[in-house]
Amino acid sequence: MDSGVVFLIFTCFSVVGSEIHTLEYIYTALSKPVEVPGVYEFTAMGILDNEQIDYYNSKDKTKIPRQTWMSERLDDNYWDKGTSSRKSKEQWFKVNVEILMNRMNHNYSGLHVLQWRHGCQGEPQPDGTLAFRDGFDQYSYDGGDFLSFDPGHLQWVAPVSQAVPTKMKWDHSQTLNQYTEGYLKRECMDWLSKFMGYGEKDLKNQSAPGVYSRAKTTKTPGKVILHCLATGLHTRDVEVDIYRNDDHMTEADGVTSTGIRPSEFSADGTIAKTYQLKKSIEILKSDLDIYRYKVTYRGDVTAAGKWEPESDQVTMIAIVVALVLLICCIVAIVAVFLVLRYKKKVTSSRSSTTTDKELETQPLENGKSKGSSPSGSIDSGRFSSKLGDTPPDSSDSSTQSLNAGGSNGSSSPRSNTPLLNGDESSGSSTSGSQRD
Repeated sequence: MDSGVVFLIFTCFSVVGSEIHTLEYIYTALSKPVEVPGVYEFTAMGILDNEQIDYYNSKDKTKIPRQTWMSERLDDNYWDKGTSSRKSKEQWFKVNVEILMNRMNHNYSGLHVLQWRHGCQGEPQPDGTLAFRDGFDQYSYDGGDFLSFDPGHLQWVAPVSQAVPTKMKWDHSQTLNQYTEGYLKRECMDWLSKFMGYGEKDLKNQSAPGVYSRAKTTKTPGKVILHCLATGLHTRDVEVDIYRNDDHMTEADGVTSTGIRPSEFSADGTIAKTYQLKKSIEILKSDLDIYRYKVTYRGDVTAAGKWEPESDQVTMIAIVVALVLLICCIVAIVAVFLVLRYKKKVTSSRSSTTTDKELETQPLENGKSKGSSPSGSIDSGRFSSKLGDTPPDSSDSSTQSLNAGGSNGSSSPRSNTPLLNGDESSGSSTSGSQRD
């Protein structure tokens, strides 16, 4: 919680792009203690690409690592010197908060905040090195800009009248300004490159994050909530996006987020080893749109997929499909049966007709002409003896018409001088005061 409070104060400073790397140090001093858990009279932290790498507060009074690779790569001497440096800064801030309150005509009953932020930005080069891109050294009071260093002109900028006396005093010392410039462009960049190397090696030896998606029934009838969880993240550089068909969904569309939070800590509970982020959206069970998710981790798409229907939806679809297939099979069987029956009857009819014609063309007895007697009448006795008992006018059953049958199967499933020596050098000093 302690680090989160300070981050809220400094959201106004800058947003760093994924191709630019930043090392910065942030110090926050309050004019008096507050009875809020996790909020201290003085805090200091180092931040690498939006990841906290070290931390100090006025209660514990010890500079500690916030990344595993920081504790593994830097020896005890580094942390001891860093602790001493931050203790001295704590005293400097206590004095200067009071000076500014008097300059601003503020009474001691209210809560006031003095902040200092300094650091550098480096841009990756084709040869793998980092080139200086920008540097910053800024002070703020009660959330407003108070004083900042312009490295291009080697002077301080005072946006408010109360800061002018400090600007004039510091600009009078060109040695101080030249050192500040040198720190930002060289010393800070050296530490940035070193820390980036430590972190990259650590990340390469770590497993890929896990991505899990599911659809869960809610307490509201007829609705379901879709979840996408990215966990096991070794940095906070992660994005989880939800799409409906091809449209990107946002909070305005109902997407909710847990925010990036720790999921695993070191054995002593002081270092967040991994993080997680979950986003969700609630939809109707009857919604037939396609919902997809995409997880981007450290600039690369780690996972992408879509949510499948819930099990009850799958079961219903399976039942409908099975019924449709069954109906189609029945229709096909009936159709085949009727076709075969029809062919059989046609064949029988043709056979019967052929037999009758053959009988009619056979000669009568004693060489008499077909079907006649001397008197011109048919000799019924002789004709009957040849045709048997079948009457000449009987109907052939094969000529009866077939009844129309079958069905159409269909379906539809779907110090008073600024502390300007290198913070991260943990005790290195050029002008007498040291950064930690």
